[in-house]
Amino acid sequence: MFTQKELLEYTQFVKQIISTVDQYSLKAEQQELTQKLTSPDIWSDSKQATLLNQNLTKINKSIAEIELLQNELENLLVAFEFDDVEAFELIKKLLDKQLDLFQNQKFLSGKFDSQGVFLSIYAGAGGVDAQDWSSSLCAMYQTFGKNQGWSVALVAISVGEEAGIKSAMLEIKGENAYGLLKEEAGVHRMVRISPFNSGGTRETSFAMVEVIPNNLQKEIDITIDEKDLRIDTFMSSGKGGQSVNTTYSAVRIVHIPTGISAQCQDERSQIMNRDRCMQILTNRLIVIELGKQKEFERELKGAIVSAQWGSQIRSYVLHPYKMVKDHRSGWETGDIAKVIEYGDILPIIWSVKKSKAEI
Repeated sequence: MFTQKELLEYTQFVKQIISTVDQYSLKAEQQELTQKLTSPDIWSDSKQATLLNQNLTKINKSIAEIELLQNELENLLVAFEFDDVEAFELIKKLLDKQLDLFQNQKFLSGKFDSQGVFLSIYAGAGGVDAQDWSSSLCAMYQTFGKNQGWSVALVAISVGEEAGIKSAMLEIKGENAYGLLKEEAGVHRMVRISPFNSGGTRETSFAMVEVIPNNLQKEIDITIDEKDLRIDTFMSSGKGGQSVNTTYSAVRIVHIPTGISAQCQDERSQIMNRDRCMQILTNRLIVIELGKQKEFERELKGAIVSAQWGSQIRSYVLHPYKMVKDHRSGWETGDIAKVIEYGDILPIIWSVKKSKAEI
């Protein structure tokens, strides 16, 4: 347990972090938004009302987080006063975790950070090994999303002939899903003894991850001419109900002028798949357009990844040693199973955000 001096220093540290937020302004804004939302007139404009309600929810959360830190600090001081070592250690551990989360919120202030995402994985160089590696990455992101309490749906998948996947798309909905997962966009490199090579040789394979926000069309208007679209239908592959796999319910839409495409097969009807496909395509086109604007250039950089396999963002090594290393932040660990099998990638994501903030 702390000495009196250490407790004083820690208390000052916590209070200093709390003081970085202007609580007076937050509560004033909370009161103002609450008053606006109680007015009957505000609901005549549903889009504006929804926006105000979202802002109020964020402010309420920020205030609750500050109050939680203050309450836990008071509990810590009480535990120290009563010389309750067990309670003190438990409260401090919880407070340290809450402080990390509180401080990390400043890295989630991007315009689209609160949105869900369409996360796509494409097998790159490495043949069947790359397809198998892509399947492992897909499972990793599904596990990570579920661990965060998010909704995770497999929108489309192209299965490899021998093993793994050629490509897959996940729709992940949850608080700050894009803000966190946008750091995963790029090339992921795997080094291991190939399970598909009878010679037992070490192989290097690559997979590319693309991450785009999933609700841009609600914030930005874009006109797509039907004449510029080519719409293909085909049978779904992978898991699904009987009708999904025996009818031409899957849809692929290509935007001819740009060559950008989208496909969907998780819905049971062609019409529903087409609607979802148009949503994905629209978001991709908006990302391209916004990427040309200076104010969004950094925020959306890497959302649509070019098909280049030269600069990986992260390496996963299984042989001759075990290591996961992010090449942007330098973060690394030897516990590769914790990352790939259990989806524990949040520490990597925060390390990347912190390294970017230091540039």
